[in-house]
Amino acid sequence: MGVPLPSAHILPRRARLASLVSQLRPTHFRAPLTRLNAHRIPTLWTLYRGILRDSPTDTIRSHMREFFRARVNIREQGAVTRELRKAHSRWHVFRKAKAGDEHFQTVCMRYSRMIEGTILQAKTDRVYEEELAWYERMRTRPIMTGGYQKPTYYHGPLPRLKPQPIHITGMITWRRRARRRRLALHEILQEHGMLLEAERKFEDSLAAKIRTKRESFELTYTDDYNDWRSPITQGIRGIAKLLDRDKKRLNTPYPPELLEQIKAARREKIANKTRERERERRGEMTRRLLRRMRQSPPAHRLVQMSPRRRRMDAIARGASEVGYVGKVKRALGFKLRDPDAWQVELGKPENRAMLDRMAEEIEKENVRRRSTPPGSEGNAS
Repeated sequence: MGVPLPSAHILPRRARLASLVSQLRPTHFRAPLTRLNAHRIPTLWTLYRGILRDSPTDTIRSHMREFFRARVNIREQGAVTRELRKAHSRWHVFRKAKAGDEHFQTVCMRYSRMIEGTILQAKTDRVYEEELAWYERMRTRPIMTGGYQKPTYYHGPLPRLKPQPIHITGMITWRRRARRRRLALHEILQEHGMLLEAERKFEDSLAAKIRTKRESFELTYTDDYNDWRSPITQGIRGIAKLLDRDKKRLNTPYPPELLEQIKAARREKIANKTRERERERRGEMTRRLLRRMRQSPPAHRLVQMSPRRRRMDAIARGASEVGYVGKVKRALGFKLRDPDAWQVELGKPENRAMLDRMAEEIEKENVRRRSTPPGSEGNAS
């Protein structure tokens, strides 16, 4: 059963409705909206220049210039319309302020101060982030330890760095994996060559037997043996060249300039450790000294030590060589850097007579006080 055709008086009404609805359909441009002259000319010559002309302060003018520059790559029609409405609303406020409206002038001045504060805060944050990044780079910068990283298949002669740069670690890791793959491929190619040679010999022997029977036999590997062998040979030669480069890298000597840098780093390390020991002897608590003082003898030695010996061992782990620490170290038989350093406790040679006299007076006073019964001095007064 066919569909009945519409009556003649309905067709004009349908045509009229279709014309009205087609006008409401959104226009699909072949190019982005921002490329059309209908958009570019009013935006640049009217809106953008009008905003720059009517901006109350230089701060707002710079901000609006950055506002347009940050949105120059927007292509979506809805987003473009939304941002244009923002710009038009601000331009309306700027024109009102320029015309003398006190309320909008106050709003613009407050807006200008807010932008200045935001700029200052952004500048402060940027400086703070740059300082933090600089401190992080200084904390993690590679330092020569004075050691040698001997050449291997994966790298040439290098100085020992702490921490080791990540690109050097990545290079070594990548070359190690590449060498492993090449050796595996070299072994596979050799195996294929052996299989090809076995197939050729089998084919030759089979052809010799068939010839005795005067029968025909088509040779596959014997006639085109070089063509079959060529890819395997080329692959083996390419891998051999790469392995020769690894051996050359292994046998590369240290350049004289690098040796001098490593030796200078070793001298600087020794000098730095010497200065650290001097600071420790002056009383500075360094990380190394704190770690040493927290240590203890091995367990099999610790169980054999008496409580007094354990306490003396803990005291002797300090950096001082005078006072009670020096006395404990001498009692334990330590080799001191300056065996006569304890004599500073006696004072300077020119003051020793005075110090001895003061020590005698103090001793006499202590003897007198010990010989006097408690409370007798108060009763006598």
